[in-house]
Amino acid sequence: MTHSLPALLGRHQAHDPVTTGPEPRSAARFWGDVRAIAARLPELGRGDRGGRSELVLVCHDRYLFAASMLAAWERGYVVALPPNAQPAMVTALRKSGTVQTVLHDVDDMAGLDVRAIVASRPAPSDEVEPYAPPAPLASDRRIVVVYTSGTTGAPTACPKTAGQLVGEARTLARTFAIGRGDRVLATVPPHHIYGLLFGVLVPLVSGASFARETVLHAEPLAELIARDHTRVLVSVPAHLRALRVLEQGRIQGVSRVFSSGAPLPADTSEDLRERFGWSVTEVLGSSETGGIAWRDRAGTPWTPLEGVKVREGEGGRMLIDSPFLDPGVSRPYVGGDRVAVLDEGRFHHLGRVDGVLKVGSTRVSIAELEARLLAIPGVQDAAALAVEVGGARGWESWAAIVAQDHTAQTIRAALLPWLDPVVIPRRIRIVEALPRDPGTGKLRRDALRALFD
Repeated sequence: MTHSLPALLGRHQAHDPVTTGPEPRSAARFWGDVRAIAARLPELGRGDRGGRSELVLVCHDRYLFAASMLAAWERGYVVALPPNAQPAMVTALRKSGTVQTVLHDVDDMAGLDVRAIVASRPAPSDEVEPYAPPAPLASDRRIVVVYTSGTTGAPTACPKTAGQLVGEARTLARTFAIGRGDRVLATVPPHHIYGLLFGVLVPLVSGASFARETVLHAEPLAELIARDHTRVLVSVPAHLRALRVLEQGRIQGVSRVFSSGAPLPADTSEDLRERFGWSVTEVLGSSETGGIAWRDRAGTPWTPLEGVKVREGEGGRMLIDSPFLDPGVSRPYVGGDRVAVLDEGRFHHLGRVDGVLKVGSTRVSIAELEARLLAIPGVQDAAALAVEVGGARGWESWAAIVAQDHTAQTIRAALLPWLDPVVIPRRIRIVEALPRDPGTGKLRRDALRALFD
């Protein structure tokens, strides 16, 4: 049954900030910018209505991203969020028969540059227009297409309804007590579903504000937190691990930290607890499923989000029923992970179904191998992969490691007290950096495999 959701900006008063920083934007100013962008968008024809016409959105400034997204929704469009801003990727999406144009803030990109529209608006002190939040969205209306990260292949489109996205944002804000006056800083770009939810939609539904910048490196991140008096930090394991170069107490005032996209190593979790007093909340989810569960300490069981139910299928495969799933998929949704469900509904996450292999007759967990590699003193980053080699072994594990003071021999020696010799990676490469996505910290498996060519 179709129903309307509470309005975005419904918890903001006219003068409440939507963005942080030295020149914050109020809700009234933001909504005026939304309407100015909407007025410049192509008119939808009668046959284009109903969630078929798309606008590609490529904005690095989170404020311009949010304003452009709401402007597209105001005019009835679906927003397509490419997995990256590379010209070839944007061009490929633009060639789709349903895409009308590209909204962007990038030099020399074809489409509608929203920077000029917002810059031409009157200064906030000159505005006298009345403020009211936008009309609520129908829960079954398709509003966004996000893409999987492509870590195991080509990115895949995942259409999302307002009920899925806005509904999840409201659940997250309620679960983690994010509300009016909170200041949110995300190191994850908003085109990624985790960055979209926590870095844009959660602030918009809760009355909070967000930083326009997406900062990845430790020192500028610490400066931005201090400038904005950030309370909520939204990040990924690779970015959080990098903060260990900062001295103890360098970051203060942050009371809630989130991590997603990959397991947070236990040593990183404990180091952040000692260094800054943080209890990092990990969020488990995916582009296909939305959020699934959370936990406040590495190694402890996961607690499903409100309305989400997790069961064990054949071989321990995760079965999910959730309000954040595509309304058209069969229930329960069969996930790509293995779990062990506890009596009270919580569960242990046992890794990807495709992350366990047999070398000879010995079972090897890629997740466990990576955790052991990261626990070796002097290892800054590490990733392992399974490679089919045939013969009696069947499979081998290979590992790429960032560690200036190690060799393949010293890595193997450090693993031997912990792992069966057959489990230790057959090939080890010491590299300067892993091919991680700079925004999400995720690895593309094909790029990782290429390190061994």
